Amino acid sequence: MEAFELSFKNKRVRIWFIGVLPVIILSGILFFPLPIEYHWIPSFLPIIAIVIFYAWVKFDKNKR
Repeated sequence: MEAFELSFKNKRVRIWFIGVLPVIILSGILFFPLPIEYHWIPSFLPIIAIVIFYAWVKFDKNKR
């Protein structure tokens, strides 16, 4: 098992901070202005972003 480097030299860490973290912050902000019947949207957005991220990680591991 390879060591995981938690720095911006690591491609996966950069993609997490550029792609997933803004979606999580945006969904947290969207809870306040949206009516209660639309609260499923901000709770669903991070799930989609995280699934796409981990699918990309799996694809990137297989590519190497």
